[in-house]
Amino acid sequence: MKKILFALLFISSFAFADTTALEEILYSGDQPSVDMLLQTEKTHTEYETVYVPGTCYRTEYRQRCYTRPPVCRNYCNSRGQCTTRCTGGGTQCRMVPVRIPYSCQVPRTRAYEVHDYYVDTNVRFNFSNQSDEKLAEKFKIKVTGDEYKLEVKGSKNFFIVETRKKEEVNMAAGVKTINLTYDIDLISADRVKTALKGGMKNVSLKNGVFNFTLGQGFNLNHFSHRLRVYKYKRFGSDDLLIDTELNDSHVRIEDNGNKSQVSVDMNYLIDVPSKVRVITDIAFKLDESKLLNKDDIDYKTYSNWIFK
Repeated sequence: MKKILFALLFISSFAFADTTALEEILYSGDQPSVDMLLQTEKTHTEYETVYVPGTCYRTEYRQRCYTRPPVCRNYCNSRGQCTTRCTGGGTQCRMVPVRIPYSCQVPRTRAYEVHDYYVDTNVRFNFSNQSDEKLAEKFKIKVTGDEYKLEVKGSKNFFIVETRKKEEVNMAAGVKTINLTYDIDLISADRVKTALKGGMKNVSLKNGVFNFTLGQGFNLNHFSHRLRVYKYKRFGSDDLLIDTELNDSHVRIEDNGNKSQVSVDMNYLIDVPSKVRVITDIAFKLDESKLLNKDDIDYKTYSNWIFK
């Protein structure tokens, strides 16, 4: 029997800092829903002035004495007779300022955390898919104080889509309760992997008909196909001739063994010039804003070709 694997990590601090709770599940498809409870604490920072032992300085005036030598000069008369005379010199004293260290209590600003309230975060995942051997999808909820974050790492076999999210918050008796509900749809990626693996191949343009191949199963019911056509210029910017989403009336698709042969007759859309740049964007149709594992699976392909 398949099981849901749980991992719980709780991080706290005795200094009343916001606590963090983290819980993971590895969903393997055996239950329609999974519940979690994460308990944390919300705080805020305050500041106070405290006095700690330190060194202070005071200024005192002390007498400082020093000895100066006399200043001597030679004096000569008109007959060339010289004498030496000295003035000044001796010991001189004065009062000078001196910094004197002493032990004292010095003020310091200290931050500390103050308890606000406790937080109970209840999380429920409702899954649309069950009993599929390829399911091994990891969901991780991290709550710090009353802020939460969901991270998803899939098996790369499914697109994990959040079809609905509901949040309810209430406060009672010093406890903030957050109730989160995620409705999750797991869409198989097999079709996308088969169709887009390797990207576009065998690209050609003949008589205005743009041809290429993709993997088996490509169609416009499940994929979007954007076409941009430019009049190519060797120098300067190309001139845009058309930018459109193609539909079945523009595209012919034929399955040929393990590939799809795609043809777009651009003559029905524009007058195709002799020198042309063709840009195509093909993507699996889904709401990217709801997709939780965008980095798990390549669901787009792009090409930029110049024909002349």
